[in-house]
Amino acid sequence: MKKLYLLIFLFCLLPCSALGQGWQGLEIEGFTLRWTTQPGDSLAVELTGPTTGWVAVGFDPESMMLGANMIIGYVTTESTEIRDDYGYQTFSHDADTSLGGTHDVLLDGGSESGGETEVRFTIPLDSGDQYDKQLVPGNTYTVLLARGADGEDNFTTKHEFVTSTEIEIWALSFDGLTWAGIKSAE
Repeated sequence: MKKLYLLIFLFCLLPCSALGQGWQGLEIEGFTLRWTTQPGDSLAVELTGPTTGWVAVGFDPESMMLGANMIIGYVTTESTEIRDDYGYQTFSHDADTSLGGTHDVLLDGGSESGGETEVRFTIPLDSGDQYDKQLVPGNTYTVLLARGADGEDNFTTKHEFVTSTEIEIWALSFDGLTWAGIKSAE
């Protein structure tokens, strides 16, 4: 009986301690990208870039911006603004809502200090929106990181700098329960 209680305790402890934790991250070209999965199949993201303008991350582009699920945000003295965009052309993106989709980003906050802008947000791993990319455990995805020039607090100014990297989504299984996590493919 003691073994059964110990087994139940370990079974509950492992998935519960893993959910919402295990932040992954990478630094590239002055950007810091951190992410972790959350209960309910969502992805919490923190993006910091070397600018006092906007910063953006694009998930799974097909070519340049085309097909990417773009999340772009900026911070003013009054508020933090964020928008869920889709790369509808190689060099163009627009709000999902303007294209007939849905806004599927939950703003978690933002800050600006020392010449850097940070935005924090949560997105579903699968929103069901045709303009968002589903993030599936076991797959590797290209991620774009971009920034606007200092002071460009808007969603329309052309990027001053863009780079890309890859992340790999992985999953841990605990007796049939799956926790989806993401790690850098560095």
